[in-house]
Amino acid sequence: MSATDEQLVRRFVHVLSGLDRHVPVPVRLCEAARRLLVADGAAITLRSSKDPRLLIAATDDIATRLQDVQDVAGEGPSIDAQASGRVVVARLDRRSSDSWSILHEQARALGPIGTVVAAPLLGETSTIGTLTAHRSGAPLDNDARTAEFLGHAVGAALLQDSAAVGAEEVGRQSWAVRAEVHQATGMIVAQVGVLPEDALALLKGQAFMQNVPLLEVARQVVRREINFRNFTIEGD
Repeated sequence: MSATDEQLVRRFVHVLSGLDRHVPVPVRLCEAARRLLVADGAAITLRSSKDPRLLIAATDDIATRLQDVQDVAGEGPSIDAQASGRVVVARLDRRSSDSWSILHEQARALGPIGTVVAAPLLGETSTIGTLTAHRSGAPLDNDARTAEFLGHAVGAALLQDSAAVGAEEVGRQSWAVRAEVHQATGMIVAQVGVLPEDALALLKGQAFMQNVPLLEVARQVVRREINFRNFTIEGD
C-alpha cells in the first residue's frame, strides 16, 4: 500500500473503534463514511426487490432529501454510480453543467448542495446499493479513492447484516470464504474492539488497498502477519 492508502486504513480503524457500538450497523457505517469523506452528510441506499432503491441510513435531512430528489428525477450521481459500478464525484449547484438537468430543477428547494460523492456498494458479484455524501466545499483530491475504498468496505459489512440486505443476499456468498473470514474477523474484534460487521469492513478495505482477494487478507490476519491494533493511531 502507498502511504496515502495506509493512512486511509488507519483513519477507518480509528473512526470505527470510536463509534457507539449500540447504533445499528447501517447508521454506524454511514457516519464512518461521512467522516472519512470529510462530508456534511451521507446516506446509504440499497437495491430492493420491492422498490428501485431503499434508504437505510442517513446522517442528516439534506442527505435524505437528496436521495428522494434523485428518485423523483430519475437521474443523479447516486443513480449513475449504481448503474455504472463506478464512483461519481460532481458539483451540484448553480454553476453546474447541464448534466442531470431534471435533478437540478428538482433540487433547487434544497439550495446549493456543493460537492456530491457517490460510490457503488459492492457485493461479491454485484452492486448492492450506493453510498452518497455531500459537502458544501469543493471536491478533494482523494475523494474518488476514499469513496472507492468505502464502496468495498461498507458493501462487505452490509452483506453480513441480514436485517439490512436480507438473508437471501447474504446466502449467496461463498460459504468457504465466509468460514475462513469468520476467524479473521474474530481476531480483529479482539484486537481493536469493534463489532464483527465493522471488522469485516476493515478486512475488506485492507484487501482492496492491497489489491488482493479478501481470503488472502483473512489468512494474513490469522497468520498474524497483519495486526489491526497497529492501525489504532490515526494516520493524519
